[in-house]
Amino acid sequence: MTMKSSKYLYLLSLLCLCFSLVPVSRSLALSLDECVALALRNNPELHKQQLQLDASHIDISEQKGQQFGRLELVSSYTHYNLPHTLAPLTPGSIIANPTAVPTTEDLFTTGIIYEVSLFTGFAHTSSIEVAKLQKELAAAALKLSREQLVYNVKTLYVQILSLQAQELAQRAYVESLRQLYEQVSRELQLGQKARIDQLKTAADLGNARTAEAQISANISILKASLASLLDIDQIPPLAEIELTQEAMTTVDDDFSSQISDSQRLRSARLVIDKNARLADKVAASLYPQIVLNTSYGQNFGPNDSSHRDSGDWNNQEVWQAGLVLRWNLFDFDSTRSKMKKARIIEQQSRYEQTQTELELKRAITEAVTRINIAVNVYRSSRSELEMTRQTAAIEQVRFDQGAASINDLLYARARNQLAESRFIDAGYSYKIANFHLEYLLESGEK
Repeated sequence: MTMKSSKYLYLLSLLCLCFSLVPVSRSLALSLDECVALALRNNPELHKQQLQLDASHIDISEQKGQQFGRLELVSSYTHYNLPHTLAPLTPGSIIANPTAVPTTEDLFTTGIIYEVSLFTGFAHTSSIEVAKLQKELAAAALKLSREQLVYNVKTLYVQILSLQAQELAQRAYVESLRQLYEQVSRELQLGQKARIDQLKTAADLGNARTAEAQISANISILKASLASLLDIDQIPPLAEIELTQEAMTTVDDDFSSQISDSQRLRSARLVIDKNARLADKVAASLYPQIVLNTSYGQNFGPNDSSHRDSGDWNNQEVWQAGLVLRWNLFDFDSTRSKMKKARIIEQQSRYEQTQTELELKRAITEAVTRINIAVNVYRSSRSELEMTRQTAAIEQVRFDQGAASINDLLYARARNQLAESRFIDAGYSYKIANFHLEYLLESGEK
């Protein structure tokens, strides 16, 4: 086989392989934006976060309702071994007509009770403020969860595309090695090549096929992860993302102006406020507690056997209203210890806010650095790919002419394949680095 025919056969097989790997039209492929929308609509973890936000709204209503007290319906039945009056006796009722006072051994009561705390040392106010802050924390957590989900979906999407592109290149590499192996085998039969050349080609072909199988397995794993986030059974074909050198630009901004408005720092500030209100709630127990108790009801029952009107039913209206004052004067420093602990927790949350801000700045700096590195790697790997491609073509010519060994050709092709994989990975790594920066700046969800 001549050098020119070998080259054309290689290009023809590569084109056939490329077409075989694109069985679905672009219009039927799932785009990145569609994947993100599907995840935001279907993801069960996000639905759970939404329910947490709904629960925080209910908690505010609960705390507000508690400050108005509670109204209860009560009813009871009690059997006594000795007769009881339906209501407390007074000297006037006994002197006026003692035999007419209803007495019973079976006492029935029914009525309503209303109890409300008039003063709790502002504990109720603190509880309502804590519930409101918890609602804002739940909303911030939901926003961050959505950003995390968008970032995960975009990253998996791009990683799948990257591996698919690498799989395409690897298949082409396997096919070229297979053709080289067949060429060497034919030339071996003609006595033009040595047995060692065939063995070396076979070894490289086996390694290339193993690498192809590994890439395919990794694609399956990533697709399963993406399907889990989208809550679907199987991932359809994914639409390609255009990668051009013009679209890859370095980043010079440190984004310090956007950090203060981030949900991460806002959540840290909300935690500080929440812990401060919880500390105020503990301190409220040092103040006097005033409770209003009122009740209205009816006591009734049949007169006992010793009464002159035995068996007759009587009833008596009973109502009362009162104030109860409770003041914890001394509890062996139990309350003050709780207050100290609450203030320590509040101070810890302030340090956590500082740590969150420092970590966010570090992560943004790292993300910007990774973007700039990806741009440089993409540009250098593009040049490397072109040079290794030319080197492989030259080594093929030299091998066909008997001027180069099989080692030189295999090494040149391996370097070209490595350069192509690095070039593919660099382009998609740039995308992933940008997605990470968007996640940190909380701008991933458009």
